[in-house]
Amino acid sequence: MAATVDDLDFLAPAVASMPSSDKDRALAMAAEYRPLCLPSKKQDEAQLWYAAWLLYQIKQQRSAEADGVLVRPGIVSEKEGDLQRTYGKVEGAADPAGFYERYERLARVCRVGAATVRSTPRVC
Repeated sequence: MAATVDDLDFLAPAVASMPSSDKDRALAMAAEYRPLCLPSKKQDEAQLWYAAWLLYQIKQQRSAEADGVLVRPGIVSEKEGDLQRTYGKVEGAADPAGFYERYERLARVCRVGAATVRSTPRVC
């Protein structure tokens, strides 16, 4: 089984409207981040979540560019009259749809104590 555009559209409807060429490219890039210690179905799921995260980031950037709104990292709030800014970190701002969190939950298994046996060594 392999991760497909149809599966991506099902799991991440937020990016379903993006062009198929973008989805194919994101899936190809995400293939490099498949957690190899997992069964193939779980590897596919991790690849789909990673591709969804990539596509969502691209979608946000394109939307901001089209609206003429530049997202400023680190600004929590801003007021126009007598300019006032509050800097800080907003929880969940980097992954508002939770795609990367779902990927990370699967990938973490390969980094922290997964008992695996394989015939070929893992190369990073």
